[in-house]
Amino acid sequence: MNKLLSVLLCISIIILTGCWDSVPIESRAYIIGVAIDEYLPIPQVAETETESPNSIQEERFETAIDIHSGDPLFAMTVQLPVIKMSAVPNIQGTGSPEPGTPKTWEITQVGNSFIEMSRAISTRTNLLPYYGHLQVIIISDKIAKKGLNNILDFFIRDHELRSRTRIFIAQGEAKKTLDVVPRTEDYSSIYLSETAYNAKINSQMVQWTDFGKAVQDIYADRDFLLPIVHSSKDEIMNKGGAVFKGDKMVATISGREVEAVKMIRNLYMGGVTTAEMPHCEDSVMALEIDKLKTKVTPIIEEDGVIFKIDINIKGDYSESANCSFLKNIDKNFLEEASEVFEDSIKKQCVETIQKIQNYGADVFQFNMVLKAEKPSYWDKVKDKWHDIFPYVKTEVNVKVDLK
Repeated sequence: MNKLLSVLLCISIIILTGCWDSVPIESRAYIIGVAIDEYLPIPQVAETETESPNSIQEERFETAIDIHSGDPLFAMTVQLPVIKMSAVPNIQGTGSPEPGTPKTWEITQVGNSFIEMSRAISTRTNLLPYYGHLQVIIISDKIAKKGLNNILDFFIRDHELRSRTRIFIAQGEAKKTLDVVPRTEDYSSIYLSETAYNAKINSQMVQWTDFGKAVQDIYADRDFLLPIVHSSKDEIMNKGGAVFKGDKMVATISGREVEAVKMIRNLYMGGVTTAEMPHCEDSVMALEIDKLKTKVTPIIEEDGVIFKIDINIKGDYSESANCSFLKNIDKNFLEEASEVFEDSIKKQCVETIQKIQNYGADVFQFNMVLKAEKPSYWDKVKDKWHDIFPYVKTEVNVKVDLK
């Protein structure tokens, strides 16, 4: 009898229990992208100008939020996939939606508190906002220059958001990036998120784009890079980097400068670099890098510290452009080409170091190398490292093994 009761009890636990606070998936608003911009008051429309009713209504909703004092500081736009539209047959009876049917819904809310703006969005949709599938957070450069600490607290504390969510800096308005209609993907947020994977073959892209990594760097007082994006109607270009000193963006650097930073920090994953071709005017040759290993060694001297940077590269001679085809690429040519690449890469690294030193942002994380290898010296200089870094001396050595 006792055994029978035990069996019945186990079966009832399996059958009758459930999650009391569960939300049906069809009742969730799956937010896949967030864009954060500076709030700009909507300009007054002249009497002679006309606007569509939908545009006017959207603008009214954007401003319809109560704040404690002053004007709103931020405009947060969320991107929701219009999931039901993909399953609704059109009038021709096919299973696809009508041509031109929006596949996403971008909702903009303004205010000073991000959790308040998030909850205010729920007044404009019959679904419950959910951040568990958030792909990207895009922040305008104007906001980034004022500091990420001002905006990230809500996202850090939100239990739904994943630390692997990617974070990008937009040149100009961040919302325009969400407005892009890509040709190869239904949703611009997913399209942008997946471009980061191409850092394996393109060295001019910042590879570390995780929200959690950026938060760790800020809390540890480490300077860092974030990817910067440029948008057009149907394309997003992920190239170059935004330089952060602490939590504030202080500058942007080009793709080639990002490449140099990755070489120096031993973060190079793969890519191609070019140089002028010897004995062939106005031509270039390309080196496809298979392996790159960098060793940074701090050397303490009487007048300070010198960082010795040794970069060893193995790669393939992959192209000669604007020059007649070379039938015989012999050993002598490869040795000469290797020297040209060594000089070119060294110059690229030295110029990048000098430029970034002017910004006072140690994105090379020389401070971490010094702390690990010369801890006693680090203890003496750590409180004034931001003043020391712009004047730190470096010695760059490059060795290219070309085949």
